[in-house]
Amino acid sequence: MILLINPRTSKTSGENSQFFREPNLGLLYLAAILGLNEIPVDILDLEQFRDLNQSELRDLVKERVIGYKIFGITSLTNTFHIALDIVRIIKNQDKNNFIILGGPHVSFMYKEILKYDNKTENLIDIICIGESENSFLNLVKHLMNTELSKKNLVEFETRLKSIKGLAFVNSKGRININNPTDDVDLENLPLPARYKLSLENYYYDVASVIINRGCPNQCSFCSRQKLFKTTRIRSIESILTEIRDILSLQTYNYINFYDNININRKFFRDFCNMFVENRILIPWGCELRVDTISFEEALLLKKAGCKLVATGIESANKKVLEINFKYQDPIKVRNGIKNLKKCGISLQAYFVLGLPGETEDSFYQTVEYIKSLPLNKNDKLNYFIATPYP
Repeated sequence: MILLINPRTSKTSGENSQFFREPNLGLLYLAAILGLNEIPVDILDLEQFRDLNQSELRDLVKERVIGYKIFGITSLTNTFHIALDIVRIIKNQDKNNFIILGGPHVSFMYKEILKYDNKTENLIDIICIGESENSFLNLVKHLMNTELSKKNLVEFETRLKSIKGLAFVNSKGRININNPTDDVDLENLPLPARYKLSLENYYYDVASVIINRGCPNQCSFCSRQKLFKTTRIRSIESILTEIRDILSLQTYNYINFYDNININRKFFRDFCNMFVENRILIPWGCELRVDTISFEEALLLKKAGCKLVATGIESANKKVLEINFKYQDPIKVRNGIKNLKKCGISLQAYFVLGLPGETEDSFYQTVEYIKSLPLNKNDKLNYFIATPYP
């Protein structure tokens, strides 16, 4: 039996913590793939236990990990220390428990993490780099076939080396980095195993749906184009199938679509028309670039049932934007927002303060720009301090 774990974000993150309180799609995809291969799997999403203090949370983890031998743990940079805490609990219960780490942070820092771990605690068995649906499945099959036995280390490691997208410390104490994993074919992914999680203790009854992976833009502060080698967009048919699956569960009252839905204009129109033509009435929100949104496109969003658009504005200073490869015109952004507001669509706008190139003048330019936006009480502004991550 395999247990997939999503660490909890910090309890000090205030209202912003709600943006992480949707069922973790990555783990739901892994659970679905394992299920298709008749491999028993459960999910422990610690975001569902935010009312517990650290001591209570550790006790919960100690109790929930009993009976499992293989553990897949995801993490962001800001949850990696929590993930390591979980790893320690698991290894303290049984040093033979097998730990697989994945997610954005370890995908970028696998060398440093393995090097440090090998010199200190020696807790981590394998890291999955990048898109892990295929590599995780192949790894789990290998582990189950060998029944976690490392008696024949040569054969065990030889087979490990053949699995793309893995990094690990071999029996000689050297870091082994396998060939990169292939891009995942989004059309062949199974539907996320939403039945594996109840919605208890999440902020909202919200379903998350990915419509693409990767991004053609090169914003310096974003990991997306570095994490995913190519940009792939799902077909309208596969998205519609997933929406119908969500509706059949009768537990969700809203859908968030990720990521940018208008990187391709034809797809954007087809996506919106999908709701109209199939009479899909569930309200939804999405991410998109507003600098290209015309009034006609805003009307189409409204007609399709879109309630909220999330967009990254970052700064009102063109020089700051250009330095950080965010090529958008603040004037066009304001016009796009006006079009959305004319159609009654709410806005959630993100700003990053202190980006490379930021000055006191550019900071106050952004402040005045924000004041000029045609917003109302239904809109939200989110401010982030630029913080270097690995």
